[in-house]
Amino acid sequence: MKTLKRKWARAVTILMVISIAFAALPVLMYDVLDTGSPVWGILGVTGATVGLIAMLVVRCVFLKCPCCGKGLARPYWKASEIHEQFCVKCGKPFVFDDEEDAYKE
Repeated sequence: MKTLKRKWARAVTILMVISIAFAALPVLMYDVLDTGSPVWGILGVTGATVGLIAMLVVRCVFLKCPCCGKGLARPYWKASEIHEQFCVKCGKPFVFDDEEDAYKE
């Protein structure tokens, strides 16, 4: 059975957190530190946009269904979080490399 790599699910999660941090950066700089420079707003928007685009690319390339290549798996951090996920196109389960024992055929 073909499996998905857990490292890519974790990479998607990390990129999402980085994007949220970049989106919150201008608020932190304007309100908390009282810096009025528009550079922080530009940096925050650019960082959040780049992070979200990178997250979508990693998810669409590495977390698609290994059987049909069309469905996308939801990223989960831990292997102990076994969630029944199935491809919406072919109906096969998404199995990550660290939970192969749970889905033996």
